[in-house]
Amino acid sequence: MKLRTVLIGFTSGVATGIITALMKSPRPAGETEQNFVSNSYETKSLLRQLKIEAVEVKDYVMKTKNESQSAMKTMGDEVKTMIATYKSDIDPNITHLKSNIENVKNRADEVKQTFSKK
Repeated sequence: MKLRTVLIGFTSGVATGIITALMKSPRPAGETEQNFVSNSYETKSLLRQLKIEAVEVKDYVMKTKNESQSAMKTMGDEVKTMIATYKSDIDPNITHLKSNIENVKNRADEVKQTFSKK
């Protein structure tokens, strides 16, 4: 079955249901028409309100996206600065530890030589 055939069948079924409901309605035709008009105004009003709220949600999402991007960029810069500061603080200590390790190795070699001579 093609989609077009299904859509035609569905549309004709809905139209037949609406017409049957109107004909079997216990209310007078004028009252039914007024109800349809009233309901259509309410539906239009609800659709307008929904559209306004959808625009507000979209604007809020875009604002949140922009603010989060800005915050992430700022945080990234701050983290880079903190890492650079930490590295500059720790580099002298690393150099000092390397020299201490070298001294300990030299002392170990001296002790080894002293005991091997005896």
